[in-house]
Amino acid sequence: MILARRLSKERPNDGILLNACCPGWVRTDMAGEAAEKSPDEGAVTLVYLALLPPKITEPHGKFVSDKEVKLW
Repeated sequence: MILARRLSKERPNDGILLNACCPGWVRTDMAGEAAEKSPDEGAVTLVYLALLPPKITEPHGKFVSDKEVKLW
């Protein structure tokens, strides 16, 4: 949140959104087979954020999981 605020202040015309995101518990070598999401399912939020339309101003400085802003 602090870095997002700084980015907005120092580069207000760049239109860059800065967020934190969590893919969830993803089946990987580290998480194991018991994890609830496949790698493809874990990537959904990351891809969603990467492909937000131009000129959009939110979310910015937020924590996003399952394509929703979460309180933290």
